[in-house]
Amino acid sequence: MKKMLSLVLAAASMSFALTVIGSPDNQTSSDGGVFAPQFRFSTGRSLGVDGFKVYVYFSNDKANEMPVLIKEAHAYAQAAKKIELQKVSSHVYRVMMDFSNTSIPANSVFPPSPTVFFRAMITDASATTHALRPYIWGKNFRNIVVESLDGEILDGGPHPNLHSRVGVLAKNASTCKSGGLYFNTTIALPDIRFSIESESDDCASRITGPNPNGISVSGNRVYFNYCIFEYDELPRVSYDYAVLRLDDQCPVGSYPFRRTHDTEDRWGQNFVYGPVWPNSVGSNADFEYCFVPKDPTSTKVYPFDMTYSNDYNTSVFANVNKTGLAQSTLYVDDEDSGKSSDSWYYYGLSTKKANEKAIIDRIHNIMSGSDNTTYHIVTRVKPNVAKSAEVADNSVSSAYVAAAPLAPAIKGLNRTSVAVELKSAGNVKVSIVNVSGAVVASIAQENLQAGAHQLQWDAAMVPSGRSSGRYVVKIEQNGMVSAKNVILK
Repeated sequence: MKKMLSLVLAAASMSFALTVIGSPDNQTSSDGGVFAPQFRFSTGRSLGVDGFKVYVYFSNDKANEMPVLIKEAHAYAQAAKKIELQKVSSHVYRVMMDFSNTSIPANSVFPPSPTVFFRAMITDASATTHALRPYIWGKNFRNIVVESLDGEILDGGPHPNLHSRVGVLAKNASTCKSGGLYFNTTIALPDIRFSIESESDDCASRITGPNPNGISVSGNRVYFNYCIFEYDELPRVSYDYAVLRLDDQCPVGSYPFRRTHDTEDRWGQNFVYGPVWPNSVGSNADFEYCFVPKDPTSTKVYPFDMTYSNDYNTSVFANVNKTGLAQSTLYVDDEDSGKSSDSWYYYGLSTKKANEKAIIDRIHNIMSGSDNTTYHIVTRVKPNVAKSAEVADNSVSSAYVAAAPLAPAIKGLNRTSVAVELKSAGNVKVSIVNVSGAVVASIAQENLQAGAHQLQWDAAMVPSGRSSGRYVVKIEQNGMVSAKNVILK
């Protein structure tokens, strides 16, 4: 008989027999310097368990700074055969707890109440810029994975995929995968916020065109709001664009570069919230970016789809006149007095090599300036849409289909194929999304003709092997999107 183990953690009750106590906001101390989640285990469904392992993931805003791990002295922590800190990436760590010698009878809990088993700590912490945080962020305890001794995921999985982090301009906190963060406020803010002071005397900082997502100007203050997205390789479109760099390296195929703003020195009121490394803000501001070269064959209107959030709540740095996009320009009036510190840095790119200089010139088509800075931004323009009649269940995010006679449609899903109907020819992408919003499988087909098609896939592609359940199946073709809720048995 299959053994099931449920984590009893802080959040609201979940549909898969997860008893919840407390709040996930309690995992980290108020200053961000101590990561000490409280939890217990429950063998619901009348099943016991003999031995298990627990992996608790968290991140450090500061790269390559190993926290100190302290194992608690009480009997429940000492019951673990081993509790050790493991480095997963430049920012991400996990605590592995080996309870291979611990048995929990059926219909029991261990310990009797939520308990702190360990503490991970850093010094000189700041809740806004240098903190330990659950990874993956979110409203539930998605950062804890429980496995059987033979590696089967019993609860909380799958293990997080680790990609390069980037920042995408965001309208508000709800755009972010994390749901936003509370930096000593009662209102959630996006994952990252910069505020820089531009020239105070006769300040000319301004936005022309429609207001883009994530950027605003008030007096001489310029604000940038970002959500953290993660990619191995950034999506490519038919035009160049740039996003904020938030990791050791840019995702595959993109180029790092930096803009230094010589900001107003008079008041010293630049500030930043969130895990911004390798960017830095002090008397001046160093912004790191990733430049993504265009793919002339791409038919996508905009780089980011609903993998993370609604297209229309984000913006990217780009300079293109294209149907479906609104163009805006931000002019930052940098500090004028004294010797200017405004500068650009291109890492390995050289202006002396023609092919590399061409990349630098394309970067400056998006962002440019010497003593001041001009940014070009594009935002997806929302077309007339109608809510798909096929999406009727409120337990998952609403999906929309373009109100057009040529919209593609999902007709069904089984363990080996996806049935689709196309009203026109073109390239097709199908994404299978779980109830947590994660894409668990993607299927791409080129040059399909109008009509009914069976696109092949394998349910074993779903991480953790637990493929049965509710999914949203999304189809994209020729700039149109349709989605359907399905239950895979």
